Amino acid sequence: MTATHADGESDPVRAARAELRVERRRVVDEREAFRAFRVRVSSIPDESANAGPPDPAAADGFAGVSGAVGGAVGGSGGGAASPGSRLVAVRDAYRATVMSVPHYETEYDDTYERSVAEEFGPELAYALTRTNCFHEEYKQSLLSAVETAVRDREAFIDAVESEIESVERAGSRLDPIRSEIDAIEDEIGVAGSEGVDDADVDAPGFGALDACRTRTEALRDDCDRIAGRRQRVLADHRRRLAIGDDLDLPAYCYQGLDVTYPVLSAVGAVGDRLDSLRTRIERAMAQSG
Repeated sequence: MTATHADGESDPVRAARAELRVERRRVVDEREAFRAFRVRVSSIPDESANAGPPDPAAADGFAGVSGAVGGAVGGSGGGAASPGSRLVAVRDAYRATVMSVPHYETEYDDTYERSVAEEFGPELAYALTRTNCFHEEYKQSLLSAVETAVRDREAFIDAVESEIESVERAGSRLDPIRSEIDAIEDEIGVAGSEGVDDADVDAPGFGALDACRTRTEALRDDCDRIAGRRQRVLADHRRRLAIGDDLDLPAYCYQGLDVTYPVLSAVGAVGDRLDSLRTRIERAMAQSG
């Protein structure tokens, strides 16, 4: 992704919206892929009837996976599963669904073994890639893990949609502030600018300048309210969704931008304009007195 420089002349809010639209599309694709994978796994019979006597060491889950099938084998893909086996069917279903989303190579580019380990944990990944039989407990654990993956995507979609709404709300509130700043700058002209003699320009009077200063103060308050609301939304994201110990939603979604918090960056840029404008107004007021 191409980075977007978030300075006073760029629009980090627009860039953020673009990133969010891409992210939402990708997560929706992943959710649908996991749903399709779940359907395909449900149709694959387990091999419990042909698995022989159960291994007592495996009674408590996956603690006895390595002993249940006579040891592990190397290699990637289906591991020890022979061609045509049900574990190969699981692997093929995963590759045809989860690993076939349009962004998979760009975003992940993992092998089958690594992908299932990341999604379902190392124990279940071992059962799927290093064993010979698709036991009933493996199938049930896999279906449960897939359901969790679907729910996680749905929660993330909700968070991204909330973020889109917050970003769009902030952008819609910043636009009239920028327009008001432009109007004030047009009204005061070059009065108060460094190196300009106010005697040479048709500068507004003290009262008009004071009114402009009051307008800048009100706009500064508006910026503070936008920033405050934005901070509350970010805090809500952190409470609702944990992507990782050191990663929050904006950090994840805006990796392609120069700034992690584009809305706050945009608010800061507008605030800087207001501060500069107020300084110019006060300089012109001092010169007109």
